[in-house]
Amino acid sequence: MLYSDVGRLNCNVSYTTFATSVRGQGSDHKEYSSTLHKALEGAIILESFPKTTVDVFALVLESCGNDLPLVVSCASLALADAGIMMYDLVTAVSLSCHGPNLILDPLVEEESHQDGSLMVTYMPSRVEVTQLTITGEWSVSRIH
Repeated sequence: MLYSDVGRLNCNVSYTTFATSVRGQGSDHKEYSSTLHKALEGAIILESFPKTTVDVFALVLESCGNDLPLVVSCASLALADAGIMMYDLVTAVSLSCHGPNLILDPLVEEESHQDGSLMVTYMPSRVEVTQLTITGEWSVSRIH
């Protein structure tokens, strides 16, 4: 690796084999790892860590649904607790659409029957959204 004046962020999200109701399904989640990286990248002052890699390893022990927002919030708190210089903490929330109903922080049963989902990661002191993920079908009236 070449010298860099800016540090790097490396994120890995994985599940234990007993984390879900289907036993033996523990694995790495590349999509979750990428989303966690995007959510935290704007919050960490990487310029203060030249030639350094900040590693974030998140291991989900029990999954009840809505895992990614919890992983983002916990990782942000862990970085702050470790003394990593940050612009702000990152908070996250997810929203699930079921017909005309909107559900905050859905359970796994609710996630499996959703029409669409939305996840927002946010730095409250800076009033900045660091990640926005929308999946499924959403009408304009639901978003406004």
